Amino acid sequence: MFVRCAPSSGYTQLFSHGKAVDLGQTSGKPSEKNLYADINAAWQALRTRYGVSPENIILYGQSIGTVPTVHLASSIDKISKVTSPVLVIHGTKDEVIDFSHGLAMYERCSRAVEPLWVKGAGHNDIELYAQYLERLKQFISHELPNS
Repeated sequence: MFVRCAPSSGYTQLFSHGKAVDLGQTSGKPSEKNLYADINAAWQALRTRYGVSPENIILYGQSIGTVPTVHLASSIDKISKVTSPVLVIHGTKDEVIDFSHGLAMYERCSRAVEPLWVKGAGHNDIELYAQYLERLKQFISHELPNS
């Protein structure tokens, strides 16, 4: 699904959502291979159909959506091979993916910026914390190369 929120925006977000999120009717068989195929198809659509330059695409993975996001960013290698700036955000009370996983991802990133550890946030409510949106705004406006 492509949604143009602001015609003059400098960036386009490629969002890979978690398994409990419904963006409409789903089809196909869930598998790691299909996650990769889906994000590759979305990337190609952004590039060819919508004419978005790669340097203007922000990859955003939430929960299991992080898997295809890291895959696309690193071209099959994992997070330590990602060459663009990476912002890791994780709730300290995440009941689905333990906080240690977010910390480990941050520690393995070669281009990680200052992470956001949202004290008290769980897996499905992190977006409700004010510092979440503020940190994303700071990342986009000050820490990306085209800022």
